[in-house]
Amino acid sequence: MTIKASSQNQPTTVKGASTRERIVIVARQRLIQNGIENFALREIADSLGIKLGNLQYYFQNKEALILHVLEAEAAKDRQIIDERLDQDASAQVAFRHIVSDLTSRWRGESGILFSTLGTLAMHNKEYAALYRKIYLDFYQALELPLRKLKPELDTAELQMRSRLITALIDGAPMQPRIPNKTAFIQRVQDQAESIALA
Repeated sequence: MTIKASSQNQPTTVKGASTRERIVIVARQRLIQNGIENFALREIADSLGIKLGNLQYYFQNKEALILHVLEAEAAKDRQIIDERLDQDASAQVAFRHIVSDLTSRWRGESGILFSTLGTLAMHNKEYAALYRKIYLDFYQALELPLRKLKPELDTAELQMRSRLITALIDGAPMQPRIPNKTAFIQRVQDQAESIALA
């Protein structure tokens, strides 16, 4: 999904890029801490010591800013997958680290943001389109480590396994009161690995 050019402007200077990045960082924190109901551009601008009009130069409205924050969060997940594939010695080690890293992320602030997106997607077609795009991109990114583990799998089976593993990782953050987080994440890794190698 792309946000309309009128909704956001790309900075042309280092200072502009820095301002835009500061806006996104503060917006992310406000969305996590205060939720969508209390997310206001004026408050973000005030906390950064800039005028509302300056903030709106980069993000015309709160929807454009929220969409950007959520897209950036999803990009971090894809980055984790790519980095693990580059860093780890074996496909199996990389896969286990990917599952662990994502499960931990989604049990924290990322989980709050993706839950927010899921809720927004039920009521707004732009958020629904972003939700679909993020998941389709994620499934595709997850197919890379799966392909390294099981190169003989056909495309349809790779897609199914990436969705099953995503469902497992997605559900992990929803489990309340886990007495031993480390053991739980290891079990999630084991189950994801079973799906991958079946």
